Amino acid sequence: MPTINVSDALYARLATHAVSFATPESVIEMLLNEYEGLNVGKASVPGTDADSDKQRILKIHDELFQFLRERKVIFMPRQKAGERLSQGYWFIGNDNYLAISFYTGGDTSNKTPNITFHAYISDFYPNSMGKSNASIPLCCIQLSNTFESDGWETKQPLINEIREKLGGFECNRITDGIEGRWNRYYENRNYNATDYLKCLDDFLTNDKPVIDEIIRLAKNPKIGFLDNNRVDRKINAIEKLRNQR
Repeated sequence: MPTINVSDALYARLATHAVSFATPESVIEMLLNEYEGLNVGKASVPGTDADSDKQRILKIHDELFQFLRERKVIFMPRQKAGERLSQGYWFIGNDNYLAISFYTGGDTSNKTPNITFHAYISDFYPNSMGKSNASIPLCCIQLSNTFESDGWETKQPLINEIREKLGGFECNRITDGIEGRWNRYYENRNYNATDYLKCLDDFLTNDKPVIDEIIRLAKNPKIGFLDNNRVDRKINAIEKLRNQR
């Protein structure tokens, strides 16, 4: 088997994309798949399985977006204009997951918000986390605060309090022996776990108020509430794209 030598800096970048016990090879494969899917002409062909799966993913994005708009919830959609946004990927992520942010604060090492409602829309990540039997989509609250990311130490007490108050979080990433990412899955509820709208409703009704109160009392400058004006600008831009579809 060929051996590839990479610098410590590049290896650290690869590690930011790893989950649980992912190997460097699996991370490289994931990044290649992502790159080729965007740039090497693997467009969805109408009537094919690839086209059907893409339509499924876009439907999830659109239904979640519409649900949040109807609930009049303040949330941050995908901010960066580009190919994915123009295609209808209203939230950050790719063909394997999407994440919805309701707060400020980001994990600069992982390049994700510190607190998100997360939906795994393929089995890629669940398989790597030992949840190969999970139904897809698989929804969860994800907390991400990687060791030595910006503000890591000041954020950790708030992250820990959320974990303690809500309970049920599973660690799925460890950096330098320190836990840095946790998921709390919407499983074993009185509804179908693949019903992502009910999972989101559960989050908004039962879990978000708890997180809101923790953040409100903590008054942490690194994690807070979103600015309404900025949110409105991003959402209005997406509404224009939706009306053009």
